[in-house]
Amino acid sequence: MVMTFQDFNEWSPQGPVTELSVEHCWNLLKATNIGRLGLSVDNQPEIFPVNYIADGSSVVFRTARGTKLRELLINDSVVFEVDEQLENGAWSVTLKGTADVLGPEIPDPVYDDETLPQWAPTAEYLYVRITPRDIRGRQFEHQLRLIVPES
Repeated sequence: MVMTFQDFNEWSPQGPVTELSVEHCWNLLKATNIGRLGLSVDNQPEIFPVNYIADGSSVVFRTARGTKLRELLINDSVVFEVDEQLENGAWSVTLKGTADVLGPEIPDPVYDDETLPQWAPTAEYLYVRITPRDIRGRQFEHQLRLIVPES
């Protein structure tokens, strides 16, 4: 993955932590299709795995009627997270935003039903778009760096 000038380094005891640019975050989101949707269910935090597509300005996922959909209709404020383990580290992208239930029709020809694999067969899917108000990403390197004092 190519870093941009907007990416910058920080350090943690475990190794470098790189704060990622918004563009880099979207590139990572576009490269995978399984994420976790966080929302409030009966005033308690819940996390649901979802298949999604990212288009560079929003995330679209498909769901069936049930707890997740009911709660999205009550409170559209959500958090969405995707991460991946790498050989020498990991990355994580989190976005906070609002969810809009679009209905049963594919929202755009770009979102082909084939690109959203099914977790479980259902009679009717509804599409939901998450529009972010904040997106953040970090990349972590799994390595300890020893600091040897100069003699």
